[in-house]
Amino acid sequence: MLGAIVGDIIGSAYEFNNTKRKEFHLFTPKSKFTDDTVMTLAVARWLCGDKEHRKETLVRHMQELGRRYPTAGYGGSFMRWLHNPEPQPYNSYGNGSAMRVSPVAFYAHSLQEALGLAKISAEVTHNHPEGIKGAQAIASSIYLARHGATKREIKSYAEEQFHYDLSPQLDDIRPTYSYDMSCQNTVPQALLAFLEGANFEDVIRIAVSLGGDSDTIAAMAGSIAQAFYGIPQNLASYCYALLTPYLRTILNKFEESIGVLTPDPFDIERFIKAQNDDNTYQQALKEILQGHKTSHWIWYIFPQLKGLGHSTYSQYYGLADTDEARTFLANPCLNERLREITNALLIYKDRNIERLMGSSIDALKLKSSMTLFDAISPNDIFSKVLDVFYDGKKDRNTLQIISKTFNGHISNN
Repeated sequence: MLGAIVGDIIGSAYEFNNTKRKEFHLFTPKSKFTDDTVMTLAVARWLCGDKEHRKETLVRHMQELGRRYPTAGYGGSFMRWLHNPEPQPYNSYGNGSAMRVSPVAFYAHSLQEALGLAKISAEVTHNHPEGIKGAQAIASSIYLARHGATKREIKSYAEEQFHYDLSPQLDDIRPTYSYDMSCQNTVPQALLAFLEGANFEDVIRIAVSLGGDSDTIAAMAGSIAQAFYGIPQNLASYCYALLTPYLRTILNKFEESIGVLTPDPFDIERFIKAQNDDNTYQQALKEILQGHKTSHWIWYIFPQLKGLGHSTYSQYYGLADTDEARTFLANPCLNERLREITNALLIYKDRNIERLMGSSIDALKLKSSMTLFDAISPNDIFSKVLDVFYDGKKDRNTLQIISKTFNGHISNN
């Protein structure tokens, strides 16, 4: 189901700023998870926690998670349902039923079970026949893709069972396609994006380039593409990092329950690769031991939180939060190197930090990095750097970001 989350996050920046081109930035400062992700994870939590798969349990999980993330972008009718003490289905044929259904296809042990669970997951809100059909079409396509069906077979099944017309070419649809939230006018488009795509990323790019409800179309198409192609590590880890710790926990438990093991979901190995390329870490250590930074390596030697910089490097090597920072520090190689080069800094305790780091900007990045690691490992070598070079003062912006993500709560704006 991570494919749905990746599609949601990539499409989020273009939902109300549509693009009709496949060439666009996959991630921007506006990229975020939306209601598609939150409700997908609510379904996953239901599947893990209630083996009887009762509707009332699903409703409880959806309401609890929806209220926890109130700014995720819910529609008006669904928002009222979220806060209703006695919520009832409201005959919707919107694509909310199809956007959240992917976990059932990864959980189910048979096609019939996938169809049955999809129906239950839809009916608590979207009990209109089109709402149920949309959820079942996406779920069955994922299930078939997981079990080796060809695109031709998936297409035939969707056409025969759900009577969707999958004959049009998206190049013919794209110019006049506009915003539509109904299952009947988004599920076929998501299926076509999957059918026309050459790989996972291509499927997402095609889905977003249609315009309209881009995050939901990409979420639906991405969920099928994951089952068919898998997800590139760089896309998976980037989106995983954009989830809150609370949502990551739900995702991890679900994947564990279905036997999916992801040993490095943050892709912490990207730091080791960058440090090893051209012997960069040894060069960085040499510069610090000589008392003056002269080359460019700050992002992956002294990483700071994502969002504090705007360059491609700062986004790619930015740490999502204290969870990812702990994972960084738990890696034996990165832990040893970070402490070694931090100790090297302290050799020059009487030197101006801007001179030592080569610029005021890198001195500020170092302060941010030390503030972050001090937050997860207090009274350690990181606090010594803050005491020696910054008069014990910590980076305020880093502390603000940490406080926003405390206990898994984060603003989704």
